[in-house]
Amino acid sequence: MPKLLWVALPLLAALAWLALQWLRGRPPSRLALNIGASLLLLAYVGTTAGLGIFWVANQQLPVFDWHYLFGYGTVLLVLLHLGFNFPLVWRWITRRGAARPSAAVDDASARRGTLALLGGGLFAALAFMLGLRHGRSELRLDSAPLAGAGTAAGAAPARVAGGDALALVERFHAFSSHSRRGVLLRAPSVDWGDPPAPFKRYADAPSITLPPPRSHRGAAFDGVALGTLLWHVAGVTEERGTLKLRASPSSGALFSTELYVAVRALDGLAPGLWHYDAEHHALERLSATAPDDAALGAAADPALAGAEVLLLATALFRRSGHKYRDRTYRYVLADLGHALENALQAGAALGRRVQFVHRFDESRAAAALGVDEAEEGVLALLALHESARAPVLASTGAQRWAPPALGGDTAERLGITGTLHRATSLRAAVDGPSASPPASAASSRDGAHGGAIALPQPAAPPHDGVLALIARRRSVRRFASAALPLETLGGLIAGLRTPDPWSAALRMHLVVHAVNGLAAGAYRIDLDAHRLLPRRAAGVTRAAPRAAALDQDVIGDAAAVFMLTVDRAAFAADPAGAARGYRHALLEAGRVGERLYLEAGARGLGVCAVGAFYDEEAAALIGIDPARAWVVHLAALGVR
Repeated sequence: MPKLLWVALPLLAALAWLALQWLRGRPPSRLALNIGASLLLLAYVGTTAGLGIFWVANQQLPVFDWHYLFGYGTVLLVLLHLGFNFPLVWRWITRRGAARPSAAVDDASARRGTLALLGGGLFAALAFMLGLRHGRSELRLDSAPLAGAGTAAGAAPARVAGGDALALVERFHAFSSHSRRGVLLRAPSVDWGDPPAPFKRYADAPSITLPPPRSHRGAAFDGVALGTLLWHVAGVTEERGTLKLRASPSSGALFSTELYVAVRALDGLAPGLWHYDAEHHALERLSATAPDDAALGAAADPALAGAEVLLLATALFRRSGHKYRDRTYRYVLADLGHALENALQAGAALGRRVQFVHRFDESRAAAALGVDEAEEGVLALLALHESARAPVLASTGAQRWAPPALGGDTAERLGITGTLHRATSLRAAVDGPSASPPASAASSRDGAHGGAIALPQPAAPPHDGVLALIARRRSVRRFASAALPLETLGGLIAGLRTPDPWSAALRMHLVVHAVNGLAAGAYRIDLDAHRLLPRRAAGVTRAAPRAAALDQDVIGDAAAVFMLTVDRAAFAADPAGAARGYRHALLEAGRVGERLYLEAGARGLGVCAVGAFYDEEAAALIGIDPARAWVVHLAALGVR
């Protein structure tokens, strides 16, 4: 409503002036109405053109879409209209002489019209240049001083380790954070160009079309079951015009994730390396030999021992980057966390244990897949084991790990996105023992206020299986005004605990708008004790989270908003390193976000994940200190 009020304010002022003139018995002439309407039209078109040209140049909007081309034509016609009619408007405004303005145009008026035309052109050019300021605010993490050991531009690539890695992540996170002033103070650090095709194809590779996915567990895990798992991770579940929606959500419906499958021993599918063609639900054979552990940079890792199938997930950064720019790495990690949680859920439903591999060499994995690591980064490796009830093996391996060198072409092409991906990656080094992955998520009790509220004991909701929930999952952007029962909320929260968490850094918060038995306000979720810890009450209205989420109505209309944060000290202590810990934390946030979708879907509720928000405002809303924790993910929950 505030946005609508500001947009309508000139029109309301004009209507108020018109009503006042009528009340005074001095209604404006037809000419005056025509000129007044023209001035309003120019004001609105000029503002729209300025904003549009700014955002196009700023790379937040595609430059050559048809509607923008028509927009440029409209701007040109408006400028011509202003140039030709400005003398008439000027004479009417100044009211020179007693006579009303005529069609006669003197030399001075013509000059004014020319100046108006030039002024309009300068206005458009200024908007364009303001949005186009490439490089002036670019953050070059690969050559910036880190932890007191800087390297000048052009110097040899630096290795990032320990405190340097944490400092790099902190600078990236601050730079990629949204703020109200950042729109004008920062420009994109990379020309992302046109996005890649929404589906990747290997046209020359032999391909097999997979049978339709099963809706239940079959007698054996074979090629059909593997296809079912892949479909529930990244398959097309609904088509809306030209838009093809997938089983897991994605920021902006851009779906940067690609899936590759290394088959070692599986009934009904030949061994080898395959790419999943999500558009046609098919597998494309890239190699007749599956890469071994060493080829993936995870030699002798017990997590891979005996695995029938390995699942590798990559991200085509440009699919998301052309829209989300320097925040891209955050989005692709959260999106991938959603997808991988579906893999774990579907694998369990199909009788397989899917284990996350904490450490592998991304560079070797990219080479094994034959992908350009600078454009398509390998982000995750999963192992599918025969028994879903087998004990989880510690993903330690017998290798030592080294951070990659920063800089070079791979980092420069995608700016800070490429640099951070390399920083969160590992390189296999000399043999030797390495540390264990985090065992479990820490309890969310630090910094909480008193007055804990116990949640009702959960009751399992009736539903027809997780595969069906995944298949019909959709983001819901419109909610009814009905309040949520506290019992329903308690049961849903109980289902958010992820077994074998990939990061100990994740914390959960809740902003309550309409929950029966709960006062509106911000709470910390304590999963271990199944309770809520009040954080803030004053000032937490529907308007506050909506404003913090870039004025997205879905956040303000929800009955409750989940806000996921990462503890900076916890992810910095990740055994795989601080930068890798940051990746693990964002993947874990996506996992929890997907569990929220499924738990809500089982109860007939709606969810919409949101990754765009003003970081500092979101932190203030739930009363956390940005020096200790960062908000990384939002999700609106409500009655459909």
